[in-house]
Amino acid sequence: MRAVEDRDAACSVKWCDETGTHAVHRKYMASVPGGVRGGGLVGVNLAQRVQPRASVCVELTVTTPWASTSGFLFAAASVPDIAAALTEAAERATELGGTRERRD
Repeated sequence: MRAVEDRDAACSVKWCDETGTHAVHRKYMASVPGGVRGGGLVGVNLAQRVQPRASVCVELTVTTPWASTSGFLFAAASVPDIAAALTEAAERATELGGTRERRD
């Protein structure tokens, strides 16, 4: 009956939102609609693998109705460059006739 008890056990890492046994510590930051016509969500998390000397990273996850969720861990130092590239690409897409949907 130990597995049932572990399932809801809080993580010893204070910032981690995961419970029970897990391979990656996560702090859920945001879920943003990212798909065209409501086709999916992009999740933004802080994440750290459960292993010695693992760095805290930024994780992006993508969820779609037609595929399983996938994710990627980014080194924190690379995220500002990725954010700038995404912003520039969004501006160019808008200039080239893309639609801009805001969800506030």
